[in-house]
Amino acid sequence: MTRKLSAFLATLLVLIAATAAAADPARPHVLVTNDDGIDAPGIAALVEAIKGEYRVTVAAPSEDQSGTAHGITYRTPVLVEERPSTDGVRRFAIHALPATCVRIAVTALCQADPPVLVLSGINRGDNAGRSTWVSGTLGGAREGALAGLPAVAFSAVVVHSEDADFAGAARWASVVVRRLRAAGLPAAGNLVKVEIPFPRATACGVLVTNVGMAPDRVDRYEEKPGPNGERLFVSRYTPPETDAPGTDVRALADGYVTVTPLSLDQTDYRVLPALSAVPWSAEPPAPAVAR
Repeated sequence: MTRKLSAFLATLLVLIAATAAAADPARPHVLVTNDDGIDAPGIAALVEAIKGEYRVTVAAPSEDQSGTAHGITYRTPVLVEERPSTDGVRRFAIHALPATCVRIAVTALCQADPPVLVLSGINRGDNAGRSTWVSGTLGGAREGALAGLPAVAFSAVVVHSEDADFAGAARWASVVVRRLRAAGLPAAGNLVKVEIPFPRATACGVLVTNVGMAPDRVDRYEEKPGPNGERLFVSRYTPPETDAPGTDVRALADGYVTVTPLSLDQTDYRVLPALSAVPWSAEPPAPAVAR
């Protein structure tokens, strides 16, 4: 098969998939992203579990972008490559961070057919507790919420990748989405975080929790010499094993799927009155006098 013929067939498959999606407006349109990369098993399992109920567009990083939080790629042009499709799902491999993938999808790729919901995951590894702050999975979902869309981020405990039951986790994910939508949640601009225990895909049930704030057991960088005497620092991280009752960390350790609402407004309203009472000067400080 010649290169030109291969390119023609790939383009034809993409057009067929796009036409099929446009011809079925009854199913809600859902945007799916992640931070493990577009070829990760977790995102494949999530798409497989929901594509019967929803029209799905995938806009995910071309490679692993774990731990990139809400970073945005903006200094250089971003390469977007649409994958051929045979199942009606449009898939865009984007050379950018997760939040950027969602921003590009919402403002450009899906502009003519806006999604009604953003799903991120299923992440390889949980994002319970303080890891919520650094998760690229959460960054992708949060960007959707900041764009005014309801968004849900899914993560799963994975001890050994080869034993991970992502299909089982995806079944939980689809049930959670179905129940949330039936309840009118999350509403536009809301963000919900879901953690799924492994290897027990048959979890004890679902608990609504708050974010655990127990410190990580190990969260530091250790210095080690490089091959040519360089000073290298290696991350050493171990998540907390448990936390107070009611937290996502504790419930996940007890075998429950956790559902946690997250706020986009990071203002600490408890401290606002004290800050407002500070006698702030109305004048800028005088410039320092050179001596």
